[in-house]
Amino acid sequence: MAGSNTASAYRSYGAKRLAEYLRLELERADGELYVNGERLADDFGRSPAEIERLLRELSGSAPGLRISLESDSPRPVWCVSR
Repeated sequence: MAGSNTASAYRSYGAKRLAEYLRLELERADGELYVNGERLADDFGRSPAEIERLLRELSGSAPGLRISLESDSPRPVWCVSR
């Protein structure tokens, strides 16, 4: 049951969905990916603040992803890599 370990790594469906999206985008980028809440908010139909909260939640806990805060400004920038 490898899937159950992965599923338990997420606190919410939104976090799991965001992690899946970031994995797909990371494959397309073929390297590092830089994102912020404003850019992702439209794709997810959530507020930029909610996306930022999900990124913080995923930081350090998303299996197979490294998500780190690169710039903590009014528009935080996150680096996503493997």
